[in-house]
Amino acid sequence: MIGFDRRSFIEMFSSTAASLSPAVRGSDGLLRFAADDGPTVDFSRTIKTPVILERLELFALSPEDIFVRAVSRQGAQGVVKANARLAPLTSMFRDLVAPALIGQDAREMEERITALAIREYKYLSLPFWTAVGHAEMALWDMMGKEAGLRAVDMMGGVARDRIPIYLSSLDRETTPEEEVEWLSEAVARTGGRAMKLKIGGRMSRNADASPGRQERLVALVRRHFGDGMTIHVDANGSFDQPTAVEIAHMLEANGVGFFEEPCPWTDFEMTAAVTAAVDRAGMRLRVAGGEQDSSPETWRWYLGTRGLHILQPDLFYNGGLLRALKVAWMAAAAGVPITPHWPRNGVESAELLHFAAHVPNLYSQIEYRARPPAHQSRASPAIAPIDGALSLPSGPGFGVTFDPSIFEKAKRLVV
Repeated sequence: MIGFDRRSFIEMFSSTAASLSPAVRGSDGLLRFAADDGPTVDFSRTIKTPVILERLELFALSPEDIFVRAVSRQGAQGVVKANARLAPLTSMFRDLVAPALIGQDAREMEERITALAIREYKYLSLPFWTAVGHAEMALWDMMGKEAGLRAVDMMGGVARDRIPIYLSSLDRETTPEEEVEWLSEAVARTGGRAMKLKIGGRMSRNADASPGRQERLVALVRRHFGDGMTIHVDANGSFDQPTAVEIAHMLEANGVGFFEEPCPWTDFEMTAAVTAAVDRAGMRLRVAGGEQDSSPETWRWYLGTRGLHILQPDLFYNGGLLRALKVAWMAAAAGVPITPHWPRNGVESAELLHFAAHVPNLYSQIEYRARPPAHQSRASPAIAPIDGALSLPSGPGFGVTFDPSIFEKAKRLVV
């Protein structure tokens, strides 16, 4: 294991924060492009010889069960279970992302991705970065498998090897009583001491999923699980500022930890206004967000304005681990915690665990999907919570090996 010095790590973040921003403010108060301070991760420090990408492939067992496989010239394989949102992006993955990486040294992937983003700047948005993020993470796994290194050690070392979880409910169609029933089973199965509930209706312009559900749900969950359970909520952009502030007072009264995406994600000014209102009221409630964001300028704006208390980049939607590390570095320098959006479980938690094991400013828990997925990934070793926490896998890459029969049975989408 590469040594990890928490204090020097945070000092390094602070000293390089300016170069990680897309712009810096000069002595005249004007914004200028920041200097390029080199790669986010220097892979050549731990991997001494080139790792050439031979193939980058997509396989589908079903529309919701897609895999990305990166194969090196030496035959090492990196595999990532894809987000279902990759399915409509096959042409972008095939025609833009793969050609920029195939035949290149994977240790230089950040340089190649940066060049691709400059060349294809008109596509820069969540779909583009989702396609990039899947390829990028498959390359991490491939490099680790070829070099016999864990992803976390390529990043620079381990800050923690057991990571507490919050059980993420993705349900809005349930009644409060039904939520309590199935979440009680999930708590018993995992030992979880934190959970996240869905409120609002998802970009619903102040409408709840059903009348009165959110107030009843939060109160009932608090009453049933008691004060020892940490409760978070996610509104998926349902509310405007006045409604979100009103709901924030209700959440504060019930001891809720964070309020995720209170307002539409595109209206960052409205979100920041809710955060400011929470601060003025002296609430302990924290406002979290950022899962849809993929622009360094947006992250810098949120940090500069204190528009969010907790940043939540999605490792796929934001473009992969390197770009997520940059968000973490910017946030660490500003004293802001980070907990990525990643509603997955089992072996599909592996990528998040390596990221969470490394960054010093991790929020107190990471996301873990409370219900088992419809399609269980055939891989080993098993990853499951024990006493409310996950352990970092020990193998190379992300530490997970997928059953090779997947690729014999699946439809090949991209060669």
